[in-house]
Amino acid sequence: MNKLVPFGKFVKIPTKLSFLSSTSVVVGKKGTPLGFVFGRDSFISFLEHIDGEFEKTAKRKELAFHNPAGKLIDLIEDRLPLNPRFVEDLKQSLHNAEKSGWIPFEDIKKSLNV
Repeated sequence: MNKLVPFGKFVKIPTKLSFLSSTSVVVGKKGTPLGFVFGRDSFISFLEHIDGEFEKTAKRKELAFHNPAGKLIDLIEDRLPLNPRFVEDLKQSLHNAEKSGWIPFEDIKKSLNV
């Protein structure tokens, strides 16, 4: 029977890869790793790490931003619902900015003919 084992039991998790602390490994009867189980956030963090490393090492920078990890991140984020607290904070920030005399960026661009 297969079982889940915390990823940390297989390796020491460096602080740089702390998102792996919530990852588990599916192991077979003989303790052989068969697969990984990620939560949504840890999976996105893992993809972001891969994406970032690819961008650092890609020889052709125009391809660095069109890699499979980055595309998968975009697909996942496009389908995630917005956090209601974030939406409310954004509305409140806009309201506060308007009250304090904030000038919209679009108006600045128009006044500078940009």
